[in-house]
Amino acid sequence: MKPESIAEQTLYNTVRLETLDGGSGTGFFFNFEIDGKSILMLVTNKHVVNNNPNETMRFELHLMGDDHGDSGENYLVTYQTQWLFHPTHDLCATFTKPLFDEVYRRTGKRVFCRINEENLICDEEHLKELDALESVLMVGYPRGLWDEIHNYPLFRKGFTASHPGYDFNERSIGVVDMACFPGSSGSPIFILDQNGYTDKKGTHYIGKSRFILLGVLFQGPTIGVNGDISVVDVPTQQRAIVQSRMMMNLGYYIKSYELLAFKPMLKKFIDGE
Repeated sequence: MKPESIAEQTLYNTVRLETLDGGSGTGFFFNFEIDGKSILMLVTNKHVVNNNPNETMRFELHLMGDDHGDSGENYLVTYQTQWLFHPTHDLCATFTKPLFDEVYRRTGKRVFCRINEENLICDEEHLKELDALESVLMVGYPRGLWDEIHNYPLFRKGFTASHPGYDFNERSIGVVDMACFPGSSGSPIFILDQNGYTDKKGTHYIGKSRFILLGVLFQGPTIGVNGDISVVDVPTQQRAIVQSRMMMNLGYYIKSYELLAFKPMLKKFIDGE
């Protein structure tokens, strides 16, 4: 496939991450701009990599065809790498260029992916321009499920459950109303309007597209059989919530501007500090 729509391009933005102990989660590609240089990273949650900065992960990559689209071939890698940990939130990231170079050396083909850029991020001021209720899209691998033949993620649709412009109880946290299951940790959450939208002032933007990286899923409230409610990291293994606890179709996300906290760390790497 050569993706044409924004939705089709998001099929190539994520990977299904699997730990050697059988846990699974979601990672996505993000491009950081540092001193005019593009630094491509793979982003997920700390708890997806078992809070281990040297965790080994398995995942499949799409390979590029002669037409510079998806060749239909997938390449399974086992990647032992260093994960950079966000200073305050459940986020981590790792460099992908060494991996992509090695895949090319072994296969003679480039990795085919689509990358989120910094211009998809809304800062705190611009988030307040959004409405309290916005339609959202999450891309990932709930319960580890995915299209195994084509190596495609699954889409989940929902709505903002808290106002995107205001923090929900904690710094840089928001809530979405959608089904969030084990394996969804690390999933990017977007606002995607491909055929027009209406802003909170009632202005209609006919035929105009809107694409915003709202945040990254990391937690969700669960309810016990006795009715008690607690908030837990979205598990990476199904057995973590069976028997006595169920997800509540709500998910907590880290707002995307927190990704920019990685930039000072990346600059130190570039400067050799």
